[in-house]
Amino acid sequence: MKNKLLIRIKNSTLIEILAVILIVGFLAVASAVALNSARMKARDEARAGDIAIIKRALTIYFKNSPTGYPASTGECLRAGSGVGRELKDAKALSVVLADPLWPLAAPAQVNGVPKAGQMNFCYFYYSGVSDQFKISFFLEADSRSGQAGINVATQQP
Repeated sequence: MKNKLLIRIKNSTLIEILAVILIVGFLAVASAVALNSARMKARDEARAGDIAIIKRALTIYFKNSPTGYPASTGECLRAGSGVGRELKDAKALSVVLADPLWPLAAPAQVNGVPKAGQMNFCYFYYSGVSDQFKISFFLEADSRSGQAGINVATQQP
């Protein structure tokens, strides 16, 4: 059996071997593209879920705080500092959630909204007034979670 296989390979033309290599290469590229697209969509779904959890945590914080939402001129949500630490200390969040790819990359912003053209940044929190906030986040692709690019979740009275 082994000898027959070796004989068959020896009798194959160069064109047949190249055709097989081309088909295998095409399948590998197609699967890599599909896998990358699936990864982007999964990260975007995780971001949308994280923002929903953060908004619920901020609502809990707001209901229990005499001063309203945590004040911030704009910051990346982090466990060890600022709003992230306030939410964790108030037990509104057990774990401070961060963007899966860009947890520390702060965008250039105006009044809590990233400037147009910004890409790849953290969950960016801003609250200039005690009864409202904005959380900006970046989605990699259009999906059920929102449009690709900058998205802003707000809470206003």
